[in-house]
Formats: sequence, structure tokens, C-alpha cells
Amino acid sequence: RLEISFNQAVRFSSDAAHELKTPLTILQGQLNQALQSAPAGSDQQRTCADLMEEVQRLKSIVRKLLLLAQSDSGQLRLSQECVCLTDEIEALAEDAPLLAPGLTLHTDLAPGVSVMADPDLLRQVVQNLFSNAVKYNHEGGFIECRLRENEGAVTLIIANSRDPDLRMDREKIFDRFYRGDPSRNRKVDGSGLGLSLAREISRAHCGDLTVDNDETREGWIAFKLTLPRV
Repeated sequence: RLEISFNQAVRFSSDAAHELKTPLTILQGQLNQALQSAPAGSDQQRTCADLMEEVQRLKSIVRKLLLLAQSDSGQLRLSQECVCLTDEIEALAEDAPLLAPGLTLHTDLAPGVSVMADPDLLRQVVQNLFSNAVKYNHEGGFIECRLRENEGAVTLIIANSRDPDLRMDREKIFDRFYRGDPSRNRKVDGSGLGLSLAREISRAHCGDLTVDNDETREGWIAFKLTLPRV
């Protein structure tokens, strides 16, 4: 009975995500047309732009739910190839002044570190960790990225100073729909699915994503991504 209930829950998440994709795409198209036809600077244009942003957020949630449902059912497809993780992080670091203008980024990356991975999914994991490091930071804060490899594994640690006003329960941090902002007033944008999905993607690659207690210190939090070395 437990197995039947679990499979039903997985199918429900997958079916619901599939059913929502089409109407959201239609709604996005209609809003885009309304946005283009609205007078520049008008209230109508601003309303359409706000609604378009909400539709994009819903589409992102639906996509994450679909990937999580595929992971739960063991059907998450990976198109693996050799990916240079050093290059991926360096590309993010180059965009850091635009993504996080009020933060200081320190990188310590071993050169030429490569892993066998699905490029799109791995990029989603790294971008999610970096995005969280920006969102849950504070003005004038810091982000640290360190990449190392040994005989059997590649380790990426992304640590950041934290906004003291945003409490975080580390026991629940990978729970679905859990967010560090207890009031859920969207002071920090997000759906609470990113870290859960990032961990599932990491495990699908025979790796893992954890809170690194060795690197976490007062006013900081650190995540450790571990993947098999090529």
C-alpha cells in the first residue's frame, strides 16, 4: 500500500506538471502580445509585464516539479559528456559584477577539472548554488568558490555570508518548498525547490550535495558538491 501511494504521488506530480505546461505557454504568448501592443509606459504595459514575470515563475516551478517527479520515479534522463567544471565556474565568476554588484567574490579553482555529466543539468546545479549565495547574502557580503579534485572525486564548495534576518533550518534546507524566509513573503525570490532539485541531480550523477559543516562558520553557510572524477 505504501508503494502504491508513493507511485500515485509521483504520477500526480508528473501529470500535474505536464498539464500545466500548455496553458502556461498559451498564457505567456497572449501576455507577450498584449505587452507589445500596450502603449509605452502605460499602466497596461506595467501590468502585463508584472503578469509575465509571474507566469515565468510558474513555468520555472512546473519545470522543477517535472524534473523532481522524473527523479523520484528513476526516469531522470542524463545526456552525459565530459564537462569542464572549472570553465563553468569561471564563466559565472565573469558575470558576478552584474549578478551581484554589491558582493565580493573570491575563487580558488583547480585548473582543468572535468566531470562526466549532463551539461544542462550540471549547469543548473551550479547556477542554483551561486544564485542562493547571492539571494541569501547581504550588502557588502562575500562569496567564496573553491574547486578541488583528488584521486576519486571532484569537490566544489560555495560558501557565502548570510543575511542575519533570514533564519535557516539546516535540517530542512533540502526539503521541497522550504525557504529560508519564514514569513514566505517573497522578500527573497524563489520557490523552495532549487536546492532539493540540485541534490537530486547531483545524486543522479553518482555524487551528492550537502551542507558543509566544516566550512560553515558564524554568519556563513557553505554547500559542498561532490562528483566522480573523470
